[in-house]
Amino acid sequence: MAEPNIKPSSGKRLLLGLGFVYLGIIGLGIGLYLDDMAAVIIGLAVISLGMAVYTVATVRGSYRRMRTIANFVFHEKLAIISSYLGKPQKQIEHDRQAALEMERWVEPILRQEFEELWQEYFENERRPIVVKIGGSTLGNHDTTLKDIVALQKQGALPVVVHGGGTRVTEWLEKMGVSTSFIRGTRVTDKESLQVVVAVLAGLVNKELVAAINSLGGKALGLSGIDGALIEGQIKSPDMGYTGEVVKVNPESIIAVISAGYIPVIATGGFRPPPGGDDPVMLLNINADASASEIALALKAERLIFLTDVPGVQDDKGKLLPKLSAAKARSLIDSSIITGGMIPKVEGCLRARSHVPSTQIIDGRNEGALLAAVKGKGNGTTIE
Repeated sequence: MAEPNIKPSSGKRLLLGLGFVYLGIIGLGIGLYLDDMAAVIIGLAVISLGMAVYTVATVRGSYRRMRTIANFVFHEKLAIISSYLGKPQKQIEHDRQAALEMERWVEPILRQEFEELWQEYFENERRPIVVKIGGSTLGNHDTTLKDIVALQKQGALPVVVHGGGTRVTEWLEKMGVSTSFIRGTRVTDKESLQVVVAVLAGLVNKELVAAINSLGGKALGLSGIDGALIEGQIKSPDMGYTGEVVKVNPESIIAVISAGYIPVIATGGFRPPPGGDDPVMLLNINADASASEIALALKAERLIFLTDVPGVQDDKGKLLPKLSAAKARSLIDSSIITGGMIPKVEGCLRARSHVPSTQIIDGRNEGALLAAVKGKGNGTTIE
């Protein structure tokens, strides 16, 4: 960083101004003594010139002192800003605004240096990586949770969104509660809603948090209901209390990230009091759709869906490494993409406008998540 260009203030102009005033007074005195009007006028003119020089010198000196102070302060700001690179924007915005308010006093080269640092901050700003996992991807040889811990230790900001439909189905069967699906989404009545919330926000969420912590990570569990993180509404009358996302309030996620923890989010939604004869304020919301909306709300760097298949496949079972939006919709309409893959693809399509990378990968492969983050993984990228 360049040193401030600071020049010491000189008293030469002040002395010159005082000299002119002194000479003018002498000339004025001589003119009055000799009753010489021309000498009087010359004396007054010299006095005026001296006062003008003195005033200009005083103002320039004040300006230079102000600029000197501003440049010193500005360099302090630059040092602080340099230390902020990669940290949350709120920590730097105040200093940026304060520094820019001094712009008129700051050397142009310093203003340019400041803006370059500010640009560097944005280029290096860490953005969350939203990872959606499900019970089917957490087998005996799965390394997903180890990968998540590794990402945290590398300085990344993973945000875990989980489902657990398999576990929910197991518990529903144990309790003798029937269940059905429409386009890969569970139909939820009042009885099954209680099981869904208990299993996802309770058992599955806490198992994942405990597992991440046991691997050396720092995780904290949330649900879409906590802090009204996910506000939802009933999707359609024939889906029961299965909801869709209306709004994501990411403040609780940001607070957890800022505290140094990995948010582990069980999907589910808060339904504002509907009134009437229906007091239910909980919703079962598809985890894939929730992950997509959370990625959008966080302006995530990546959205990665982990599955128990290689990725999106064509009608012959061949993996499609890249998939355009038009092709994806065509495969859904032609029933080549079916079941639980539908909400994953739709989630990628929804997020791709603001999330730079959306992927569906095979979470059963060792190191699959780390490879995907490095751009070396397999699976399907939705373009």
